[in-house]
Amino acid sequence: MLELINAARRRKRPPTHDLFDVVSLEFRVGLLDIDLNLQLNTGKYVKIMDRCRLEHAVVTGLLHRTVTARASTVVANTEIAYIRELRPYQRFEVHTRLLGWDDKYTYYDQRFESQRKLHTHALHRLAHMYGGKPISPPAFQEMTGLNRASPPLPEYVEDWKTLLQKKRSLTERDGEALRG
Repeated sequence: MLELINAARRRKRPPTHDLFDVVSLEFRVGLLDIDLNLQLNTGKYVKIMDRCRLEHAVVTGLLHRTVTARASTVVANTEIAYIRELRPYQRFEVHTRLLGWDDKYTYYDQRFESQRKLHTHALHRLAHMYGGKPISPPAFQEMTGLNRASPPLPEYVEDWKTLLQKKRSLTERDGEALRG
């Protein structure tokens, strides 16, 4: 909660980063952050990623524009690859960057690194909302006055989008079979 209050206080400051810049934050694994395997708890990863995307929004000016437009952004999908564990007291950095958008979603990439080694890699697909209903990234751009063009999405994001479409089709088929 304190992070939200802090972000709200800082949201009107002039941006220090461009929208597509990598924004990095440093952390250390605390004793209350670990699981039974003595490594960073998976739930804590998600909380840290939320915190880092919020910081990205603050330092790029995106948060101020979003709040002013009375819009919001929600996570629609997340894919996380846990490569190496993060142990108690280990220092690490999280690098967050906005990759771009398509006609429906905005995509973020987040990487947890320690001593120049990748520990965790996450992709996020976010939906923009206005009045409780989803709006397209171009509509969000217009509302917030950003009016930026998206760079081409990386191939691995396009592959992930294909996987999500197939997963949705399978889920819908399975749901129909259970009802039918």
